[in-house]
Amino acid sequence: MIRSMPVAAIAAFHASTLALYFASAFLYLVDLSRHGRALAWARSLIIVAFAFNSLIFLLDFLAKEGFPAIGLREGFALLAWALALVFIIIDRAYDIRSLGAFFVPIIFFSAAAASIFHPGGHEVVRERWNLWLNLHIVLVFLGHAAFALAATLGVMYLIQEKHLKEKRFTTLFFRLGAVAELDTVLYRTIALGFPLLTLGMLSGAVYSRIEYGVFWQFSPKELWSLTAWAIYAVLLYGHRAFGWHGRKAAFFAIAGFIAYLLAYLGLKLASWAVAISRTV
Repeated sequence: MIRSMPVAAIAAFHASTLALYFASAFLYLVDLSRHGRALAWARSLIIVAFAFNSLIFLLDFLAKEGFPAIGLREGFALLAWALALVFIIIDRAYDIRSLGAFFVPIIFFSAAAASIFHPGGHEVVRERWNLWLNLHIVLVFLGHAAFALAATLGVMYLIQEKHLKEKRFTTLFFRLGAVAELDTVLYRTIALGFPLLTLGMLSGAVYSRIEYGVFWQFSPKELWSLTAWAIYAVLLYGHRAFGWHGRKAAFFAIAGFIAYLLAYLGLKLASWAVAISRTV
């Protein structure tokens, strides 16, 4: 039954999810400019969008007995799902009202990017279900989603710090929240993402050992992923040993996420461009 689900139904689920993410992002931006009922609607819509996103992945997972080949389309779609999940958790835990205006548009653009590329994206299709591989995919994407949120909090912190130094008490200043709160949530978000990424890398190493006979292949993606992991490890150690926080923590959070973008999106976009050029 799952394998025979009409393509039109799947397309409708995708379109509905994208529309819900857009509506939620729009309402969060409205709430940033003026308080009202927009925030409650935005929070409800992001939860519904996440539920639709989860249903799509569940159907795809069951139909293909595991995650499909992770190309650019699947990668962006899975990233949108992970971003939404991490955002909902952090939003419920800390209630930073302005966070959605900065972060939910990123979720929408990730979901929208998924519709640009063809399924599979020149990746090797896996022929059998593998626990370690599927565990690796989920954990790594959740870890990267947490780091994306931390980078967003870092940007918000730097904006708020600039407002304080220049004594510019605009509407945005009163919406962003206290720098101490942004700093605390930034650190705790990284503390959430770091073990997820660590476990994801370890499960990926186990899968590599089973499939290829080695734990580490020294590929560019693995090296950039290790670089991102090291940046966050240094930040967590510095926070605990030397009390690093504030501006330094914000820059580390942003730098680590840039390393992730180079590790995943940069390399995949490059391979996609090469594949396209060969067909021309």
